[in-house]
Amino acid sequence: MHPGIVTGMSTGRWTLHLDDVLLPGPNRLIRMNAHDYRQLRDEILLLARATLTPAPPPAPLEACHVTVTLHRPARSLLDADAKYGAVKPLLDVLQPPRAYSRRVGARTVQDATAGLGLLRDDRDGEGALQGCIRALRVVQVIGAPRVKVVIDAVQDPSA
Repeated sequence: MHPGIVTGMSTGRWTLHLDDVLLPGPNRLIRMNAHDYRQLRDEILLLARATLTPAPPPAPLEACHVTVTLHRPARSLLDADAKYGAVKPLLDVLQPPRAYSRRVGARTVQDATAGLGLLRDDRDGEGALQGCIRALRVVQVIGAPRVKVVIDAVQDPSA
């Protein structure tokens, strides 16, 4: 257990399981059009909402450690940097809902992204940075497509 992680409290650790999910690698994510990306994110959100335990806290976490375990068939394993890029849509859905604007032809359209509200943001919190995620670990194992996520709240924001 990493020092500074809240332990012994049911509100200090959250888990979610996304069965039958094979997150695309970053090369595929980059080439994905906006509609397909939103659809992927929405599917992940629905699965995450259904399996997140316990319920999210009343306010997003200010500091946490996130561990993602990607179960993937041997033929679709990602390399070391790609496995971190693959979790982007997952980290997006762990944040609070937010509004943004996007371009559609010559028009600017206001849009909203739904989220679980578990993490304040998906920025890096290592070193002197002030992001919520103080440590991110992505692990791959060979197996049927599945994603397991463990989020540990951190008491000491400098940890």
